[in-house]
Amino acid sequence: MRIIAGRFRGRPLKTVRDLSVRPTTDRAKQTIFDILTNRLDFDGIEVLDLFAGSGSLGLEAISRGAHHAVFVDRSPQSLEGLESNIAVLGCQEQCSVYSAEVFWFLKNTRRSFDVVFVDPPYRLERITELPEAIYASPVVKDGTYVVMEHSKESPVEPAESMYEITRKPFGQTTVLVLRAKPRQPVPAPLNNV
Repeated sequence: MRIIAGRFRGRPLKTVRDLSVRPTTDRAKQTIFDILTNRLDFDGIEVLDLFAGSGSLGLEAISRGAHHAVFVDRSPQSLEGLESNIAVLGCQEQCSVYSAEVFWFLKNTRRSFDVVFVDPPYRLERITELPEAIYASPVVKDGTYVVMEHSKESPVEPAESMYEITRKPFGQTTVLVLRAKPRQPVPAPLNNV
């Protein structure tokens, strides 16, 4: 696995030797970034990489001009490989790494991002809850792109009231490119007169 484009183009990334971790294929990554490049400018954006693993998606965004990437994972092996990749690329000042459970992080962070990458284990029990949990979290603002991978055997159906939805199939994998719609304001309570 390597960085596809930008200032780190061609640089190899260390991957985790763990059967529960399934890195994004280069083909899927190329398609994800082709779609995003046609929709936004990477220069100066803020990126969140959930279930980060080796950090391939967040580091690709840094290579293409993202200002900062936040990586979240709770596997010690993944975090060790991720820290190694960040060090080898020399982009420590542009990266923050959190050892945390993703649903906990989504509830407890106060930061918003331009792009959120979500590459969960396909057997994750709560995988279908992720789009709604992300939308409800402060990580999303109007227009945030959420890029999520899932198995065709575990379909994920984001609500059209929350996102504009693009689906791209890759064999047994589906890539969702979601764009957050504006949140509807909560109506003020009526005064009893």
